[in-house]
Amino acid sequence: MRAIVTCECCGYRQTVARAIDRPGTFHLVCHECERSLRVDVSDEELSAARSAGSPSADRAAAA
Repeated sequence: MRAIVTCECCGYRQTVARAIDRPGTFHLVCHECERSLRVDVSDEELSAARSAGSPSADRAAAA
């Protein structure tokens, strides 16, 4: 699964560069205001992405 994250401070939207293949939490830095962003991915979100059949979800499931 790939994710698009919106910064709560400045509203900048950015795509997470790596594939997300399991639930968990990670941090990234906003490319606009350079604040640290916490990203939480749940098992339900991963399941929904896989069932949607998006190509990136299929690649993550195969890995």
